[in-house]
Amino acid sequence: MKSHVIITVSREYGSGGRDIAVLLAQKLGWKLYDKDLLAMEAQESGYSPEQVEEAEKTHSSLLGLAIGNLTGNKAYNMPLNDRLFNIQSGLIRTIADQQNAVIVGRCANAVLADYAPTIDIFIQGSHENRVSRVMKRENMTRTEAEKQITHIDKSRATYYNYYTDSKWGQRENYDLIINSDIGEEDTADILYHYVTSLLPRLGAV
Repeated sequence: MKSHVIITVSREYGSGGRDIAVLLAQKLGWKLYDKDLLAMEAQESGYSPEQVEEAEKTHSSLLGLAIGNLTGNKAYNMPLNDRLFNIQSGLIRTIADQQNAVIVGRCANAVLADYAPTIDIFIQGSHENRVSRVMKRENMTRTEAEKQITHIDKSRATYYNYYTDSKWGQRENYDLIINSDIGEEDTADILYHYVTSLLPRLGAV
């Protein structure tokens, strides 16, 4: 039986992981889902994309209560971030039902475990290359870039570990961990050949 396949891409901050995911999706001719999932969550939940994005960074019911006070909606049976994660998980599963796709972040590998065929990839890079990329892209000093990398990696790990009861970046959670120091285009090429070699075994549509 043919089925849709989802490539999930987790990445260290500054590794170029999102750009590599974009290149991979283009090479495959598949749709990429990343920040646009925020807009989909917002539409589904009735909150603004900014509120949804902020909730992803907050592991507490305090934000949900604050927004409830602002909107007059106090019918919260669980923290806002938890409710939005449930909505997000449903959207990810709907995507898997409908098409082949590349999904960046959002704990997609855990959400789709035992639900749909996935190829789970983690992209990392050396400290020096990550710092250089962030300095250039964000126009930051080395100190600022290093602080940003530490902060965002910690945030991603906390989010993943909180919602999956697993560990972000742990090799057992991914089919392939790849270092992007060879460059984004070359990394995407390697991933393209890796993915296309697996698709027949997964019964891809």
